[in-house]
Amino acid sequence: MTNTIFHSAKFEFKGVPIPKFNMESGKLIRLCVPNFDSNGNNLVHDFRYELLNHFEKIIPKSKWSKEYSKSGILKFWKSITVEDYVINKLMVDKTKAKKIAEYLGLDFKEKVDKLTLGKRKALAIKCDFEKYETLIFDYYGVGASEIEYLEKIVDAEIVKGKCGIAIDRLEFNQNDEMNNNINRVKITVGNTVYN
Repeated sequence: MTNTIFHSAKFEFKGVPIPKFNMESGKLIRLCVPNFDSNGNNLVHDFRYELLNHFEKIIPKSKWSKEYSKSGILKFWKSITVEDYVINKLMVDKTKAKKIAEYLGLDFKEKVDKLTLGKRKALAIKCDFEKYETLIFDYYGVGASEIEYLEKIVDAEIVKGKCGIAIDRLEFNQNDEMNNNINRVKITVGNTVYN
């Protein structure tokens, strides 16, 4: 049995119509966004981040899951390991952290900034799902060779009754969702047409 966590009525965000949807426990909403709006404005970067931020603010008890990236002064400090990341993010002991790393198929001592983007996203999402029931995240930048790995991690959490919104690029989506727990919501603008 699913519980509705959040109902989103149809709304317009930055001039782009967002269809209505219900977020339910045990379900993932995959918002498929085109690259450009009807005026040719890019929807890949700022729009995506602003939409993720918007949902985090309006959906109760949700968390925007962001992959680790070094910035600013941190670039000059020692890189953190998968072990450090999990222990610090979840405030767990080494044994629990090691189980999470093993589950993800990651080397416990590997530097997080050396992981591929798909593995960094999987690490962040898995850790955030350990603390939160509802996540908001994106699949942008994940290569074709890693998308299945990342989706398997997300699917395992959704089956446990957790839920989320994933933003993905419209043109990269397969015709049919392979998982019945994923509801695809296509965002179209102007004469953008994808089957």
